[in-house]
Amino acid sequence: MKILMANIPAGGQNSPAGAFIRSVLVPLWRRNYALVQSATTEIAFSFASSGTIHPAFADCRYLPELNAEAMVQAVRGASSAGFDAVLMTCFGDPGLWGVRGAVDIPVVSIGEASLLAASMMAHRFGIVSPSALLIEPIRRQVERYGWGNRLVGIEATEDTAREQEESLVDAHSAIHHFTIAARRLIAAGAQVLIPACGLMSPCLRLAPNCAGEFPNGLVAVDSVPIVDVLGVSLAMAELMARMKQCGSSWGNPRGFSEFAATVDDEAFACSEGAPPISIWNC
Repeated sequence: MKILMANIPAGGQNSPAGAFIRSVLVPLWRRNYALVQSATTEIAFSFASSGTIHPAFADCRYLPELNAEAMVQAVRGASSAGFDAVLMTCFGDPGLWGVRGAVDIPVVSIGEASLLAASMMAHRFGIVSPSALLIEPIRRQVERYGWGNRLVGIEATEDTAREQEESLVDAHSAIHHFTIAARRLIAAGAQVLIPACGLMSPCLRLAPNCAGEFPNGLVAVDSVPIVDVLGVSLAMAELMARMKQCGSSWGNPRGFSEFAATVDDEAFACSEGAPPISIWNC
């Protein structure tokens, strides 16, 4: 089985950001995936050099919507290239339902997948966001999926974007700030915790440079479990791919068309006339 991991802004392949992705982020992701990855599953990565991450969200609220076009470009041709499923590694699920309507293989994204996992782990969940700027977009995302009545709240960590990147090498700061935010959610009634970021989650699960204090990573705060966002998402992608391979029903792309039209049309309209998006793989 081959699964394509697609993500948005990584910069150019030969840029400092690209080098950081190849040398630090991808190896950490591979370690996290290996915890649950089936022996026969192969993983490849596709990155769009264009996109918007959270420090820029303060400039204009619609900017994250442009990531939908970048994500479509990152996964285009996945089926013809022999992939059995796509896993989108941005918690905001940019363009998710539109992509599902455009390809003939299963498409899973970490935002929706971790919410599904949390709903099976407990009734009430809390979300820890990597930025206060993302709290309202995440709240709208949860409500759009129909889980608003099970959301206790969303709290943001105090880590800067730079500190979050550094946590891929040393997770002390990420663990400290996540724990503070998590305890506020637990006090409000959260029974399971979701780290709303593809960078934050592996920092907690693998706890780089913190093995002495967290030999198994940070998997709970005060006995309240933390969703392994990358792990559960890969497991769901493998499951959906197996359903397709064995001939069982696995999805109806037309079932996403109405929703996708309301969510993605504006994003694609905003990107009309923009230069082609550069994609690179590793």
